[in-house]
Amino acid sequence: MTPEQFTQALSHPPEAYSVMVKDVRIQYRRWPKPHAPGVLLVHGHAAHARWWDHIGPSLHHQFDVSAIDLSGAGDSAHRTTYSSRLFAEEMMAVTHHAGYASPIIIAHSFGGTLARVACYLNPHWAQQLILMDSVIPSRQPAGPRNSKEVKGPTKPTRQTQRPERVYPTRLIAMKRFRLTPRQPLTHPHILTHIAHHSFRESEAGFVFKFDRGVFNKMMPASDLPTGSEMMASLQTKTSLVIGRKSVFFDPETPVGERNLSTATKQLANHDVKIIDDAGHHLMIDQPLSTIETLLTLTAGSAEGPDQR
Repeated sequence: MTPEQFTQALSHPPEAYSVMVKDVRIQYRRWPKPHAPGVLLVHGHAAHARWWDHIGPSLHHQFDVSAIDLSGAGDSAHRTTYSSRLFAEEMMAVTHHAGYASPIIIAHSFGGTLARVACYLNPHWAQQLILMDSVIPSRQPAGPRNSKEVKGPTKPTRQTQRPERVYPTRLIAMKRFRLTPRQPLTHPHILTHIAHHSFRESEAGFVFKFDRGVFNKMMPASDLPTGSEMMASLQTKTSLVIGRKSVFFDPETPVGERNLSTATKQLANHDVKIIDDAGHHLMIDQPLSTIETLLTLTAGSAEGPDQR
């Protein structure tokens, strides 16, 4: 996606909305298309809705598209405690507020973990789930990691939180912005846009919008099955899109090989798409291929009857 194509995509800005979920205001951005099927875009850990600014307009040709800021991220409010069930409620609340009767959920990384939980807990909610480079663990992890199921202790961990990083100017803050995991940057203009919207101005200076204490404040999910167990009973049509260069699905590493093996087994009768030359951050690395893949996976829904 050239800078010109990116600018063209941003020339179709969405509308801003909000909805209250358990006393916290949840923001979302929407490209409305009356009578079209609804799509909800869900960001990953430490990300926000603006990661989809250049993807939403292309999907909007066929869908009514919304991008959520989960609590503790973007322009949504922070919580004193978080849980996978609360995040599921937030996603459902946005789709209900937007009027989506049977939405398509497209979720990246840790957002895919949360969307999978939401579909598991609410089997009649979504008509389709597309996981974007999101790991499907075959066992409960020892602790929270990117793209994996979050499991906390019986109470939120009372760890000492690192001091909030404060930058004197937005430009200096943006220069400190980094992708996690690190990877070569193909489209710096996309990252610049995302970085610009990742900070807010406070009395002390510019700080990350993201609540850096999210994992310390996570409530337990020990009563939920593992990711692979969820997938085995999931009633929602599910697909997985992987970056060929993703560190989470690298067949040359033990962890990557295990993740890839688990995913292909769980999705043996579903779609698994691989995007060449893309790492974990698909929508930044190869946005045009990502858009093409998403349109292919949702083609049946776009051609079908109104799902709102």
